[in-house]
Amino acid sequence: MDNTIGIRWQPGLASLPQPQQSRPLESFLSLVAEGVGQVQGGEKVEPATLEEQLKAKYPGLAYHVFDGSSHYWRTRNDYPHHLLYQQDTDPAALENWRPTGANPFYGSVDGKFIAPKEIHALGNVPPGSKAVVIHPKVQERMEREPGYAQEIMERIDTWFAFDVARNEASHPGSTVGMCQSVAIGEDGSIVNAQSSSSGGEITYSSDEMVRAYYLRLAKQADFLRMVAKEQREEQLLLRAASQRLAVSPAKAQLAAMLSGQNLSEIFGPTLAGVPTETILSMAQREAWGTASAAW
Repeated sequence: MDNTIGIRWQPGLASLPQPQQSRPLESFLSLVAEGVGQVQGGEKVEPATLEEQLKAKYPGLAYHVFDGSSHYWRTRNDYPHHLLYQQDTDPAALENWRPTGANPFYGSVDGKFIAPKEIHALGNVPPGSKAVVIHPKVQERMEREPGYAQEIMERIDTWFAFDVARNEASHPGSTVGMCQSVAIGEDGSIVNAQSSSSGGEITYSSDEMVRAYYLRLAKQADFLRMVAKEQREEQLLLRAASQRLAVSPAKAQLAAMLSGQNLSEIFGPTLAGVPTETILSMAQREAWGTASAAW
């Protein structure tokens, strides 16, 4: 999850035969081309594909190739996100999914959790599962350009790490067994992202997440007013606890990512239809209570 920048050694280049001066340019270029790939046992080894890299780092990851840019990911409570985590899912069933009827209710009423069957199905997904959806045109380009595959790998890998860090920093313990899925669109950007706790509670990294964020702010404001009115001493204790949490490992990791990595460059201008800077500011605000915290 930690991405460091340093000098990269390119295997094969050091052992390239030195071209003779009398050889034509074509011969020299052939020698360079032969040395670009890794050599093992006398045979050229092709670079690992994105799917191979992801499955090596995240065992059990489900990898799909279809257009996952549907807005239903983030606007419908009955979108079958649980199917993303199945290895044998029919891509067409998800790409062509359309809702029927009104958007079903998802939330709590009088302390009772109410949700459609698709939300409950997320609770049956093995804890810690990962799913990736790649647009067909991105898949084609990666097969032609291994370097592009590395760019997509960094984007997905960084998102998984950032998503865990921001949730754990603002809601400690919420990421235990968290499942994550992400969709890469035609332009290579993240067009949809979804995560859920092991109990099936779902979160969105989109416009829906923005609305949920402001709803939480309103509820938090009501709670703080109640605390201030009824129990000043408890408010002081909560403030002290908040200060202790400010140096938690999760917050330290999030701070390192926000200050040490160029997340805007890695993610691109938008994340699931929301400006990347908005997502980053929200993560900072939820973790520290301000968009200009010192970290």
